[in-house]
Amino acid sequence: MRYPIRPGVLEVFCGPMKSGKTREAINRVDKLEYIEHHDYRFVKPSVDTRSEHVESRFGELSVTCTLIDEDSPEALLDVVDGETIIVVDEAQFFDASIIDVVRRLVDDGRNVVVSGLDLDFRGEPFGAMPGLLSLADHVTKLTGICDFEGCSNPGTRTQRLIGGEPAPSDAPTVRVETESAEESYEVRCKEHHRVPES
Repeated sequence: MRYPIRPGVLEVFCGPMKSGKTREAINRVDKLEYIEHHDYRFVKPSVDTRSEHVESRFGELSVTCTLIDEDSPEALLDVVDGETIIVVDEAQFFDASIIDVVRRLVDDGRNVVVSGLDLDFRGEPFGAMPGLLSLADHVTKLTGICDFEGCSNPGTRTQRLIGGEPAPSDAPTVRVETESAEESYEVRCKEHHRVPES
C-alpha cells in the first residue's frame, strides 16, 4: 500500500511515449492538494518546449511547472522552497547530475516523483534514468499500445520516424517532437521496433 506522503521516498514512473507517465505522476500528487502542509512543485527541463505546463499527452490533466536548464539540474535546489513533494517530468533529458540532486532532495526528507522515458529511440537506456531507477523506492513501468498497423500488443519502445521511416541509429538522441514536421514518434512493441544502421 502506498501512503499519501512518506518523507524521503523516490518514486519513478517510466515507459515509452504515450504510456501515461505524466498522467500517473500528476495523479500521484493530485489528491495531496487536500493535505495541509504538503505543497508540491513540478519541474521539467527547458529543452521540452512543447508547453510551459506539465500536461498529459491528451491535455486532460495539466499543472504549472518550473523550467530547469537540463544541463544544470542543480538549479532545482535553488527553486525548492518549503515543498515536501517534488515532481520531475521528462527526467531523461536532464544531465546525469540530476541523480545527485534527487538524492539530496530525498536525503532532506522530501518525497520525489520522477517520470521519464527509460529507453531512447534506439531501445538503449536513456540519460540519467538508469541511475534514478536504481535509487527508486518504487518503480512503475508502464506500457503503451503498439502503433504498428495491425498490431495492438503492449508497446515498450519509442519509435522515432523521419519522413515516415524509422530513424537511423546515428540520429541525435535528443529531439523534441515539434522541432520538425518530418519527425514523429510512435509506440512499438519489440517485434515492430526498428533502428536501421546508417
